[in-house]
Amino acid sequence: MKRKWLKITSMVTVAAMLLAGCGSQTASTDSGSSSEEAAESSGGTEAVVTAEPGSITYPLNSDITVSWYAQDNILPHEKFADASESPFHIGLAEKLGVTIDWSFPTTGSDGGTYTTTMLADPTSLPNIMQVYWMNNANQYLDDEIIWDLTDYIQQYAPDYYAWLQSNPAYDRAMKTDDGRYYAFGFFREDGGWNDSYQGPVVRQDWLDECGLEVPTTISEFENVIRVFNEKYGATFNSAYSIRFKANGLSGAFGAYGTADASASNGWFVKDGVVGLAAAQPEWREYVSWLNKLWEEGLIDQDMMTEDDTTIKDKIHNDKCGISLTSMGQLSNWNSEREAAGKEAVWVGIPYPTGDDGTLSSIFGGPGIGTQTTVITKTADEETMKLCLQMLNYAYTEEGNLYWNYGEEGVSWEYNDEGVPTFTSLVKDDQDVDPMTKYGGATWGSSCIQETNLLYEKNSEDAIAANDTWYYVYPDDEEKNMAVTSGWKWPVGATYTTEESDEMDEIGQNITTYVDESFAAFLNGSKDIDDDAVWEQYLADLETYNLSRILEIRQACYDRYVTR
Repeated sequence: MKRKWLKITSMVTVAAMLLAGCGSQTASTDSGSSSEEAAESSGGTEAVVTAEPGSITYPLNSDITVSWYAQDNILPHEKFADASESPFHIGLAEKLGVTIDWSFPTTGSDGGTYTTTMLADPTSLPNIMQVYWMNNANQYLDDEIIWDLTDYIQQYAPDYYAWLQSNPAYDRAMKTDDGRYYAFGFFREDGGWNDSYQGPVVRQDWLDECGLEVPTTISEFENVIRVFNEKYGATFNSAYSIRFKANGLSGAFGAYGTADASASNGWFVKDGVVGLAAAQPEWREYVSWLNKLWEEGLIDQDMMTEDDTTIKDKIHNDKCGISLTSMGQLSNWNSEREAAGKEAVWVGIPYPTGDDGTLSSIFGGPGIGTQTTVITKTADEETMKLCLQMLNYAYTEEGNLYWNYGEEGVSWEYNDEGVPTFTSLVKDDQDVDPMTKYGGATWGSSCIQETNLLYEKNSEDAIAANDTWYYVYPDDEEKNMAVTSGWKWPVGATYTTEESDEMDEIGQNITTYVDESFAAFLNGSKDIDDDAVWEQYLADLETYNLSRILEIRQACYDRYVTR
């Protein structure tokens, strides 16, 4: 990947130079910092100071201690008690030359809820915070809870800024409608196949034993569930149990047209119009189908309450033969079978289409993570500038390699083709996801995840599965993107402060109501096929301000696409 990175660096350097303009001054470095001397524009206002990518020297060798809260993305590997034992966290502090006071969500807590609780007390926030997408970023900026980075980012995070300028979609996501930069993001290197990293899987050995072909339509998919239940007593289950909610598996069965919008609580955009998946007739059809399977005992009756660990026990005890999972979990399932002296039998299969062959949407996204990293106002200006330089490191050539692979010569080395590859230290490690002991390029962290990393950390069968899920239309990229990303609510859309206030007042309960209704429709305590019940459900959605919420989201989306 060395050559690829150099190509990217060259591209973004040119972009940064073009943006800086012929009359701008390029800042130099002094003890890791760019010059603070600004050029005066012809109008007499102070111009934003720029620095070229690669101009910041690491380590920074600062005597300031920075507090850093990492939500649920760069937690220490489960083998380590805390960051003080973690090779990645120890090494990052050394490479940055900064003492870091790490904090993480309390054990067993929900990261999002924990973070929201922290934000409720702005006076005690850590300097750096990793948070879920701040649709209300304007409110946090206006209330001076987080730093507006606009006037500082080109000077103190030049590599990050240049990366954004190389990709307009990434740049648009990382700022507000009025152009204020406020966060660092997670980006997948090429926005390609790895954006659909989960999908349907099946036991190939059971298909063979039963004389079945790989299912391609929703009826064929149902038939496999039914045959496996009759022959093996197995039921359909999902390794992502938390996503088996109203907004979770709708996209797993793209035959029904409702996008999997689990990252945005079921909100989607189709043909420029914002909607709620759980208010669509296609969603009703989808849930009706699930209810039929539930009533026949073809869906695991514990699905709504169990976690991934208990589901994996059923996977390994032949209680499930067709499921929805990720490429990482598929790798684990097969490797764990092989460790037990069994054949690796789980394979990825295509998302089922409707019986007429149509496919509306599948799980996917734009290659931008669901979390961002912000700098809070508990950092004074000097500390904020230091934080910018610290976060910038991940977007440098050296920092990119460290975040993805760890320490060269320890956890990785270049192969004969000049591509980073893990050493035996990682490859022979039997712990769960050993790569995370040494690297931090996990979903949601503030960095660029290299495509090669996905090949390094997953097995051949998992990679083949992901190719199957993503390349729905391998000869038509535009059509392929339409089903993988075309319905997605944009992660970087931001409300105005007034909209945030109103959403705080009226928008808190609708998701809970939808989830509760889904559970009732699924188990039959409410009959989704009864028109009166369905109409009452839609009416109840209006009592939870659905129409007004759609108006706010539509305005938000319309501003986003014109940034």
